[in-house]
Amino acid sequence: MKRLIIVALVALMGVVALPTTASAQFDLSKLGGLFGGSSSKTTKSPYATLAENAPQKSQVLGVWKYSSICVEYLGTSAFADASVSQLNTFANTELKEAGIVPGCFTIKLQSNGKGSLSYEDMVYEGSYTYDSAKARFVLTVVTDDGKTLSCNGFLKIVNGKLGMMIKAEDALNAVSVAAPELRADSTFLMIQGVVDSFSGIYLTLYCGR
Repeated sequence: MKRLIIVALVALMGVVALPTTASAQFDLSKLGGLFGGSSSKTTKSPYATLAENAPQKSQVLGVWKYSSICVEYLGTSAFADASVSQLNTFANTELKEAGIVPGCFTIKLQSNGKGSLSYEDMVYEGSYTYDSAKARFVLTVVTDDGKTLSCNGFLKIVNGKLGMMIKAEDALNAVSVAAPELRADSTFLMIQGVVDSFSGIYLTLYCGR
């Protein structure tokens, strides 16, 4: 379970890694005129696009094997958008070194609303709801000590892979419950600050058959 927690932490760490380990991989020149210019994007709502392309429930059922992870930003800050897009390569490199590689865990979604995650010799059970009209997805898990955790987000299918988008705030809450000692960790607090500052950050797990 501790290694799975790294998935959320390292991927989200990509958003705040500019002043630390990823600074050499972050090219400020690619941000163009964002400094001193407009900080908002004026494109079509990404939430509307998700709803328009929402997969049917029958398309998301079954067993899916982990393929990759990325941080996606659906907000309006162009600076945050550019930061996230550049640092996803860094996040995936760090995850690979931590042992989070394609196929290391599987996710099973059943037609009765039950779901599970299998990692090594452990199976974590939960339940989910999915609204195919809006692509909205809610995952609910009961911890060993009886606490109920809910993660909201969206489902999509890209190039035959299932994308499970989890709201960053919910991902961080789940991490803090699973490993409460991290609540005092400086990196965790920095990530929390970024998530609080930029609404619309999602942690996306991509899984294939």
